[in-house]
Amino acid sequence: MKETSSGLRRYQVEVRRLDEAHALASSHGFTLSLGVRRGDPSAGFNAAETLLAALGACITTNINALAAKMRLRVDEVRVDLVGYRRDDPPGIVRIDYTLTLVSPEPEDKLRRLDNLAFKYGTVTNTLPERLELHRSLRIERPAVEEREG
Repeated sequence: MKETSSGLRRYQVEVRRLDEAHALASSHGFTLSLGVRRGDPSAGFNAAETLLAALGACITTNINALAAKMRLRVDEVRVDLVGYRRDDPPGIVRIDYTLTLVSPEPEDKLRRLDNLAFKYGTVTNTLPERLELHRSLRIERPAVEEREG
């Protein structure tokens, strides 16, 4: 990621086909294996699944950063996503996701964390312009640790 003279952040990814079923995405020394054979789930993440993963990564990144800034203890973060595709023309038209936070923090603070993570996300601010985005928050409490003695 680099900043341009216009102040915009610039992201660059190269996707290279390895064979008829696999491709490799790379950026700043990291790689991501992709499946590029239509209808073959054994080849790896397809493009739609990669889009869902990007949304999950965006939300998780923001939860991490904002929880630290807000001094909130969050023991676990999970984002479960489901995308819905239409065929003609092909496109993802709706994504439903549930964000699960395992935390002892008060519910109102966790709801605020969820809202801020959505509000300040690059991907969360991009996708709603093109599709329906339905979100829900699940709060779970950490297991009580057994005391010795």
